[in-house]
Amino acid sequence: MSDDPTRTPLTPAGAAPSDPPVDPPVDPADVDPAAELEVVDDGPISMERLSDYLDAGREPYDPEIESDPSALAQLAALARLRSMTAGLLAEDAAAEPAPDPSWIAGVMSRVRLESRTGREIPLSSPDPRSTLHVTEGAVRSLIREAGDSVPGSVVISCGIVGDVDRPDAVVSVEVAISALFGTTVPDVADAVREAVAAHLAAQTELVVEAVDVTVRDVHLLDTDGGL
Repeated sequence: MSDDPTRTPLTPAGAAPSDPPVDPPVDPADVDPAAELEVVDDGPISMERLSDYLDAGREPYDPEIESDPSALAQLAALARLRSMTAGLLAEDAAAEPAPDPSWIAGVMSRVRLESRTGREIPLSSPDPRSTLHVTEGAVRSLIREAGDSVPGSVVISCGIVGDVDRPDAVVSVEVAISALFGTTVPDVADAVREAVAAHLAAQTELVVEAVDVTVRDVHLLDTDGGL
């Protein structure tokens, strides 16, 4: 993590010399998820099954998928990726060669891992006899949703740093994104930071000290529209 949480250390190739320095592009499929997250098995709901369910318009209703928070987070992320691609293709914005298919697979692999339950984050309760909490996986899904909502941004990975299981603890949020080629990278990163901070402030009780956004690479999109 950089010393300055507002710094975004990457610019597309060919950018002006005054722009921020460029880090080498990173393919999320090359990142070892075990280095940052506990590795878990896929469980009964595979990515292929989720993809087929989404293709079918979520019909017929699958109670196993619809009642599984992790599966729903993955389903939502996949739907956002597909929607983003379709919108860009409609604007004829994807005229460059398509990325390796493993790019999307790498992003979805991170979604699968990060949507797992993780730590329990306490919530205030009006009844002192009850205990309320939200899972870390659910909050990661909120972070990803906020980052993906920014045009030109795809969240590769995200995490919460700090003692989230202690009430009122000050935490920081780390978000790694891929920016669409041709966008203004610092602007995309700033928008992601603002969206994540606003989303967490509105929907959680976390005391967020900083949202650190790192642009890991720039991406092109599949001209065939496939994900």
